[in-house]
Amino acid sequence: MSGEETPAPPPPITPRRRALWLLSGALLCVLLGGSLFPLFAWQRTGIQRAESLSNIRRIGYAALLYAQDWDSRLMPIAVQQPDSQWLTWPRLVRPYFSGDDSIFSNPANPVVPFHSEVHHPRYGYPIDSSYALNRRFWDTFASGPFPLDNLEMPEQTALLVEAGPMWGDPKREIHPSRIALLDYGDMTDRFQGLVLYPSTHDGRMAVVAADGHGLMLQVEHYSPRDGPHDPRLGRIGPNLYNWNGGHPNGETDLPPRE
Repeated sequence: MSGEETPAPPPPITPRRRALWLLSGALLCVLLGGSLFPLFAWQRTGIQRAESLSNIRRIGYAALLYAQDWDSRLMPIAVQQPDSQWLTWPRLVRPYFSGDDSIFSNPANPVVPFHSEVHHPRYGYPIDSSYALNRRFWDTFASGPFPLDNLEMPEQTALLVEAGPMWGDPKREIHPSRIALLDYGDMTDRFQGLVLYPSTHDGRMAVVAADGHGLMLQVEHYSPRDGPHDPRLGRIGPNLYNWNGGHPNGETDLPPRE
């Protein structure tokens, strides 16, 4: 026999010690989860932004193809047929692209394209897309459609934007309603006390200009409290306006209307 002493057995694991170990493990998981959650949320927002921007670019390209077939005139927002059925602009532009109908749905504000149960709160036609056509191309500056060829600054004019739910105050108060509007107007439009809030990606939204280029921008104006805003011509975000670069047609020598 050697002179070495036999090591003492480890102390038994008591119920109290086991409970402390479990509590420590749970706290560690909570701390790790809390630190990783912002990273996962940021990653999800980035993926949704990229997907939505890709969708709206493809729709914008299809809309411009439609205009080529109709003497540079875009499709109407919605037309009611003699049988009372509605023909919306997504249904009119649908034949001009190849692919899945899912491109009409914004992942951050999804709808079921062409099978949605959401309807326009004022006119009743179905909301077939999470994206909205700038309604100023119809019956705003002249009766009927406004020809794209007559637009002096297409690169600075919104063609399509992300639609969004109607909220009480888009920068300050989240309203529980999920009513989505199809016809994009501007940030001051209201319906029953609610205002359209299309910035579904952390305060940013995807837009396609009338020349076909797409971008993700931070919206500048939601209400008069955000500064002077011309509801027909004014600026949405950097270098993009509701109409013609913020200028009335033929008055591009004057400062743009914000």
